[in-house]
Amino acid sequence: MAKPVSITISHDLGREGAIARLRGGIDRIRDRLGMVKMQLVEESWEGDSLRFGVAALGYTVRGKLDVEDALVRVEVMLPWVLAVFAEKLRLGVEKQGQVLLEKPKA
Repeated sequence: MAKPVSITISHDLGREGAIARLRGGIDRIRDRLGMVKMQLVEESWEGDSLRFGVAALGYTVRGKLDVEDALVRVEVMLPWVLAVFAEKLRLGVEKQGQVLLEKPKA
């Protein structure tokens, strides 16, 4: 049985600012995934939403990222075999999301 993982990351950039920051950070995300033997295999923006796929351990995990005015919602459905990694995934995505969406210090 698949395990849903939902992650919410708040930000102060506004919708357009957050989208610009996320689009600009895709290469950093791709590099970080490569360091842990994962690969971004799908990336498709539709308005304020990103549909993505990440390959890991012989599986492709698909998800959706929705950008709102003050937060970003990430939804991923992990195959049961990868469900043991749900908490690590949630913590990693939260941390990297906060780094990407952090407002520059004045």
